[in-house]
Amino acid sequence: MLNVKGLDVGVVGSPHLLLRDVSFDVGAGEIVGIVGESGSGKTMASLAVMGLLPNSLELRGGSIALEGRELVDAARKGDRPSASISMIFQQPRSALNPTMRAGRQVARALELNQGLSRSNASREAITMLEKVGIAGPERVARAYPHQLSGGMCQRVLIAMAMACRPRVLIADEPTTSLDVTIQAQIFDLIRALVADTGCGVLFITHDLAAIAEMADRVVVMYGGQVMETAGVNVLQGAAEHPYTRYLLEAVDREVDHRVVDVGVNFALTGCRFSHRCAHAHDACNEFPPLYRIGEDHASACVLHREGSRGAA
Repeated sequence: MLNVKGLDVGVVGSPHLLLRDVSFDVGAGEIVGIVGESGSGKTMASLAVMGLLPNSLELRGGSIALEGRELVDAARKGDRPSASISMIFQQPRSALNPTMRAGRQVARALELNQGLSRSNASREAITMLEKVGIAGPERVARAYPHQLSGGMCQRVLIAMAMACRPRVLIADEPTTSLDVTIQAQIFDLIRALVADTGCGVLFITHDLAAIAEMADRVVVMYGGQVMETAGVNVLQGAAEHPYTRYLLEAVDREVDHRVVDVGVNFALTGCRFSHRCAHAHDACNEFPPLYRIGEDHASACVLHREGSRGAA
């Protein structure tokens, strides 16, 4: 469905890259998780895919292909972005238009993406709100975002995403501000959408428990680089990259005191985790590609250069 390869993003006027050689893919009916601590580049990668980078950032290289169609070249030619990718944003209430009723926002998505008339779109919007588990959809359709709870706003966003009939859905930390009960309901909605439509999902989070529950495959990011990719079961049981092991260890015990959190240095020419890594040595000054170390398992660490099956 979605193939991202060699994505480079930088600040306009700066020689340094914020995202460097980021690659991942999402298959039909698959949920791919992107995990990493705050500032690792997860959301920036998703905004680059959507063509929504702020004016201060620029896409400097790489390929973004949706079902074989190159989106980067299309955007440079001024073509309208594909409606086949939808995004659920991190803060549901602020992602909605505060001056427009919830039902009207869903209806507009239907008008723009399915060509429905205003009256037909309004009726279909009620149906969409009902599909995402909203009780009393007519009442919610008349409400403004500030009159709805965070969980209700998130359901409205999901209804809008479904209205676009996406081939790929990007869910950017969709349950960050919601309580545990509502989180479970949102997870169920996303899984139901995948089962019903066969779309692929890019699920972005810093929550390893959410990754374990939702994802089929995982992309681990740090400092704008991909550190490791693997199936979720492989990653939980046999993580290879020092950063991935550091993340997993942080869940249930205090991390190694030798790993000092000094922030990301985007001027580093090699591995951006090297200044925090207990295994760092001179070879880490070179940029590490993803080395294939198993079936559907790759790690961007020079420790795996010897004996690997080559660059993934």
